[in-house]
Amino acid sequence: MKFKAAAVQVTSTARISNNLTKCRQLVEEAANAGAKVIGLPENFSFMGSESEKKNLLGQIEEETNAFLRETAKDLGIYLLGGGFPTMAPTGKVFNTAVLADPNGKEIFRYHKAHLFNAVVGDGFNYSESNSTESGGKVPDVIQTEYGKISSAICYDIRFPELFRALSEKGVELCFLPAAFTVPTGEAHWHVLLRARAIENFMYVIAPGQTGTHDPHGNRKTFGHSLIISPWGEILDEIDKEEGFVIAEIDLQKLGEIRNQLPSLNHRLF
Repeated sequence: MKFKAAAVQVTSTARISNNLTKCRQLVEEAANAGAKVIGLPENFSFMGSESEKKNLLGQIEEETNAFLRETAKDLGIYLLGGGFPTMAPTGKVFNTAVLADPNGKEIFRYHKAHLFNAVVGDGFNYSESNSTESGGKVPDVIQTEYGKISSAICYDIRFPELFRALSEKGVELCFLPAAFTVPTGEAHWHVLLRARAIENFMYVIAPGQTGTHDPHGNRKTFGHSLIISPWGEILDEIDKEEGFVIAEIDLQKLGEIRNQLPSLNHRLF
């Protein structure tokens, strides 16, 4: 089984309509280039302040869900919305990734488990857990005609046990949508993504945010969206501009790699 997959890279802001218009344009371009499975980054529909998020939460959730279902159905694709706020029972929000199928049906939903609380040297204090609730669970793995698909979100990449758990569920293609900071991106983005792909012999599709997201220039992201093979090869990568990457996914090749080097069957612990 061979097919094309794509990852979209955008510079999202607090303007929901503008963000979704840009995402629709790039998703259409990727679909026209032959992509059947497409991922959007974390915060693709809204990337604003916590106060703006709180005031717009219902609108963000409603418009984003509708966008994913309608776009997937219109274009006949699997579309991963890589992270947007949805209501949590605690009064906080979940950072939620949703996969819609070519019929416009939601078939996967994951609430980000690991929350980013860190000071990384870019002048911005990241305290995701102040307003966001951890989902606390390993993502599901969904069987499709394009293989077994799942997704983590951004900071999850630093926790290999999550990806090992996905490996045990048979994952073949894993999204890692992100809004990676510039300092951590420069230091760790490529090596962490390649490591997760190699350790678990899976394809990794990593759609990222890029550029500056607020009028004051406080929030900046790394970009460099890419697609990685199970052998750790970077199949396609974009730098800092908005756009998309696209590459062929070969599930037969994936099976051959796993058979030739069956390290997943050799684990002792």
